[in-house]
Amino acid sequence: MAQKLLFAVDFSPYTEKLLGCAGELAQVGLNDVALVYVLESKKHAEIGDHKNPAYEAEMRAAEEHLGELASQLEAEGMKVTQLLKHGSPSTEIVEAAKEVDANLIFLGAHGKGFLNRAILGSVSERVLKLSDRSVMIQHCKVLKDDGGFSCENACSSLFGNILVASDFSKYADSVKPVLLDLARTLCTPITLLHVVEGKSDMGYEPLDKYKKEQAKEQMEKLEEMSYELGNYCESVRFDVVNGSTPSAILAYAKEMDASLVILGAFGGRGATADLLGSVTERVVRKSDRPVLVLKAAL
Repeated sequence: MAQKLLFAVDFSPYTEKLLGCAGELAQVGLNDVALVYVLESKKHAEIGDHKNPAYEAEMRAAEEHLGELASQLEAEGMKVTQLLKHGSPSTEIVEAAKEVDANLIFLGAHGKGFLNRAILGSVSERVLKLSDRSVMIQHCKVLKDDGGFSCENACSSLFGNILVASDFSKYADSVKPVLLDLARTLCTPITLLHVVEGKSDMGYEPLDKYKKEQAKEQMEKLEEMSYELGNYCESVRFDVVNGSTPSAILAYAKEMDASLVILGAFGGRGATADLLGSVTERVVRKSDRPVLVLKAAL
């Protein structure tokens, strides 16, 4: 799986909680981490011959915070690079991923800090669209408690029960090496899912006989992949259901209590580009659990 992780931070109270996700990702070899923080461009202005004092103060504070976070990860045996950028958060995150040659970009979505639009509002939406790297979005359910706020469900057993949804387009081959690595490394339970578009928008429905015949090719591909994974781990199953693709994926993930949803490929270039928006973005927007969007083999 991926060897280099770009981890976007915003120094909110939830950042430390989300750092636990880096620890989980290290289980699959992702122990080389680049922490990136973006100073928004509106503060990056010069006053005469001097830089904006507010910008310089935030820069110093950011350098200190990055150092503290890096120390936490280094104490867990990870290699850490610190990146301090200024400009548009989404653009700088994408460029930082290229700079360090990251295979995976991690974004926390919790409604605070510069990721306050992270549920496909501005930052995550643009990162998903602009990046040629895979992107993982961790949804953090914010709860108020006596001590202030807490972040629930942040990478809790991230690889405990994985749902992989794919459209089995030619771009879906990116799924296979990732799943083989997961099966070899963790022997984690994996469910392979394909949705045949139907009229239902209330979740998913079992396939009737006619739909099963239509989905025969997809089922054969699922079965073939499950056999390959089964060489390493027996906890692999596959299913084909009928319904609105985003709703079906979300409903299936909830029913099986998936710890992670992997979107193998929904569209790509050309005629299928619209699917990348309509399926992937809707799943990421509405999911209450982490979603990994594969852009290429990790």
